[in-house]
Order: sequence, then C-alpha cells, then structure tokens
Amino acid sequence: MTGVALGADPGHAGGCYTRRPVQRTTWIAGLALASACGASDPPGDPHGDPPRGPRMAQFADVTQASRVAFDYATTDFKGGGLAVVDLDGDGLPDIVAGSRLGGLALFHNLGALRFERVDPARSGLDDKLQVTAIAAVDLDNDGDRDLVLASANVAYVMANQGDGTFVQAARFDSSGTTEHILPVDLDGDGQLDLFFGNYDVNYGFATLSRLYMNRGGLVFEFAGTQGAGRTWASTAFDIDGDGDQDIYVADDTLRADFGVPGPVSPSPWPVDRVLRNDGPGPDGVPRFTNIVAEMGLDKPRSSMGGVLGDFDEDGHLDLYIPDFGAKKLFLRDPAAPTAGFVDRAAAFGVDGTARRNAECGPDTQIEDCLLLSWSAALSDFDLDGYDELLVVNGDTEVDKPPPVQMFVRGQALPYHEVSPSIDSLDARAMIVTDLDGDGDQDVVIASHTGPLKIYQNVGKPTARAWLQVTLHGQVSNRDGVGAVVTLHMASGRTQIRAVGAGGVIHSASPAEAFFGLGHDAAASVDVLWPSGRRTQVAGPSAGALVVEEGSP
Repeated sequence: MTGVALGADPGHAGGCYTRRPVQRTTWIAGLALASACGASDPPGDPHGDPPRGPRMAQFADVTQASRVAFDYATTDFKGGGLAVVDLDGDGLPDIVAGSRLGGLALFHNLGALRFERVDPARSGLDDKLQVTAIAAVDLDNDGDRDLVLASANVAYVMANQGDGTFVQAARFDSSGTTEHILPVDLDGDGQLDLFFGNYDVNYGFATLSRLYMNRGGLVFEFAGTQGAGRTWASTAFDIDGDGDQDIYVADDTLRADFGVPGPVSPSPWPVDRVLRNDGPGPDGVPRFTNIVAEMGLDKPRSSMGGVLGDFDEDGHLDLYIPDFGAKKLFLRDPAAPTAGFVDRAAAFGVDGTARRNAECGPDTQIEDCLLLSWSAALSDFDLDGYDELLVVNGDTEVDKPPPVQMFVRGQALPYHEVSPSIDSLDARAMIVTDLDGDGDQDVVIASHTGPLKIYQNVGKPTARAWLQVTLHGQVSNRDGVGAVVTLHMASGRTQIRAVGAGGVIHSASPAEAFFGLGHDAAASVDVLWPSGRRTQVAGPSAGALVVEEGSP
C-alpha cells in the first residue's frame, strides 16, 4: 500500500440534527433536538449539486430503452425492495422490484439490456404486495434461486419451481418491520438461515432482529430475537477468524457526523452490533455474543449498511459504512486481524461528507449540507484492476436531489472523487452486476419515490480483461454464500471478495465474485468455502469461471 499516510485519526464529531418538514423530518419527529443544535436553514437549490470532480463517462441511463417501468411509493423516509439475480437459469440476471405502498414486479431479462414484465398470473407473485425488503438465494439447494419477500410485519418464502415461477412455501408472521433479509448459514449445516433486520417507525423503542433457522425442505424454525436496534441492513462474514459466520448489524442512532474533530454525541438508541457466532447450543440454535466494543464499532452513527472489501490490499476484509455525513471505512489491523477496526475513511479519501453547492461550502456546518448515504458498492467498473467505490445518497430537502458519488484510485492510494455521469437522485437500494453479459458491471438503483433506474456501463476499455467467479457448493450451500474468493494475480497483487455477504438496505444481489484484471492476468483463484474446505484453480482464463466445491 502506497500513497497515503495512516497516522492517528483525529476522529469525527457527531451531532444531533433537525430539518424542515421533509422526508427526513419524519425520521426524527418528536425528539425535540432543535434547541440543542441551533442550525439555520440555507437558501434552497432546486438543481442539486454541480459535478463533483472530473467527469467520468462511465454510465448511461438506459431505463426507458430497457422497458423496465416500475415506480416506488412510500409515505415515509424508507424505500422498497429490490433484487437482481438469475431466477430462470438462463444465465442473465432478472429484476424483482417491490413498492412499500403496494406493487411487486418481476422483469425477465431478454438479453442486450432488454426486459419484459412477467404476468403475475404466470409468475405466482402477488403484484399488489407491499414490499419492504427482498432476498433472492437458493434456500433448498436445488439449483435455482428462491425469493423471500418482507411485507408489513409478515414475510413469505416463495419457492422457485425451476423456471422462474413461484409458489408460497413458508410464511413468517410477526417477522417485524423488515428493512433487510440476510441469508447466512449460521450452524454450518449447508442450509441458509434467515436473519431479519427490523426498523420500526415508533420512536418510543428500538426493534428486535429475528432469526429463522433453515431445517431443510424450506422449513424454517423461529430461533428468537437477536438484540435491539433500528436496523437498516446486516452483513455476514467471519469476523473473528474461527471458521463460522458472524453478523455485523447496521443500526441507526439518528446521529449526524460533520467530519470534524470532536467527541461523538451520545444517543438514546442502540448502536451497531457485532454478533459473534459462538456455535449451536443444546437446541441446535447458534448462540451470539455482541462484541461491538471489542471490534471498535460501538460509536453512535446513522449506519445504513456494511460493504465488505479489501480497500488497502492487505489480505483482510474491511468494512465500509454509509452514514449521514462522514462515511466510515473500518480497516483491520494486519498485525492483529481479530483485534478490531479503525476508521480510515478520511485518510483514504472516501468519507464523502457534504454537498458542494453554492450554499454548502467547505466550512458550512449545517445538517442540510450533509450527504445522507443509503447504499454503496465496491467494484472495478473500468476494469483497470483497481476497485471503484460507488455511493448513492438520499434527499434531505425537497426538490434538491443529492449527487451519486464515485471514488476511484490507481496503483497508489488514496481515492479521489469523480462524476460518474449518473444524474442526482433520491436513492435507496443499489445493486451492481453484469446485466447484459458483456463483461462489465452495470448499476440498478431503487428510488425513494419514483422510477427504478438502470445504468449501463459504457466506459469499459476493450483491452482490459475481467473474471467473474460463480460457485456451486456441495457441502456448503449451493450458491456458496459465505465463501471468500481470493484472486492471485500474475503481478503478485491479490484481490478478495466475500460472496453473498449482504449489507445493502432492502435488497439482494447475485452471489458472485467479480474482478477486473486490467492488463494483468489471473495466476490462481482460491475459494474458502463456508464448510471450511478450500478449492484452488490455477491459471484460470479471463471471463466466466464456475468453481465446484466437490462432493461430500
């Protein structure tokens, strides 16, 4: 790692926030924080922010041409469901979108970035369902992806019949006001369990996460609640290196971070959780210990999710957290990878704190100038061999859409911001995957209210190569969710991906590992499966690669 100093981080100041009666006001209504903050309102700017950094002609809006027509609707600050995954086995990812006020649609991918809406009478999906979150993964290990749909304190497992049509296989009553569904194998039996992250709009109490254990045959057992918080999303990975899956839970404490030195303001709401998996108890249900303080992740934040990636290329997975104001990049200490995390977002240039318009200069400290970030994705969009970070933001003022942020790097750190040619919009969930099979990563964004948006990646240099790894588990779950894929490159560099780790609100993306190669080559691919097995593929060719775990 070169090009950035990693000295002591001065920390960030956290503050309470208030605002005019717009979407975010619903979030904090009744908390009586105005007198403590005392911020004034800036003049309105109906045109959003100007371009942030050099223009990078990376994406083109192809929503209309794709024939994907879907509008999100809600009465509060929350979004609706989104999944992008191959549901009919034709090798192309389909799109499932669900609105919070009612409306569920399945769009079949025809290829060449063209989609058709599937008649609900044929799909088996209720097109009037009110949807708050979606998961899409192979729950019964039969080779196709099933759907989990959360809706107003109830959730459904919709079993895939093998052709992209569905029948209800399970129902979870009182599942909670669910904003994210995390499929994760917590007991190591090769079956994906379901962790429901909940966020109730009642400000008098925090809400409980709920766990359902997969007992096979699409039968699920309620395994109790797993702590309280206002949860937006959860992320699964082996945080303590003991071979099983732990869970990071992103909890909102209604705190703003202005990105300046100072103490973090306390909050009455529970902070993030790090649920260490201590293995099954006598009843076969995993036991958890919250080690958030030991991991250094216990400060109050408006945590929206957790994206995994090896930002400093030290061989350990780091955690990027979208936040209100300064974002967080928690790096592991390579000398003691189980000892916790330290925030290095500012040092790496990815804190992305505030707007940069006429009313929001570098010294302006009012909460309406802070960027409220909802989702992020780390991927190599330009196939140069180095990942870019894409972040979508939501409105904090009416008619003032925030920018989409993109942070790029080269051989040396830190990152720097560019304008990715995506219009400012009030966004919630975001999924990144190759929609058209041309070898680069496209983008699907769920609006808070308004249309689902599709952006084609148009910036791929033809001379640069890529590798997309898909896993087929045997002892592990079929999709390889929970696996860690390490790419060893001919130059000696390594890249790491956590497969199906979750961490993005309301949504589900394909369980795959994508790598840009640039002008380098893949020397080998190493897969650490959830079962603990390892598979190594030497000298894989660029392009699509399927890795089999092998028979039990």
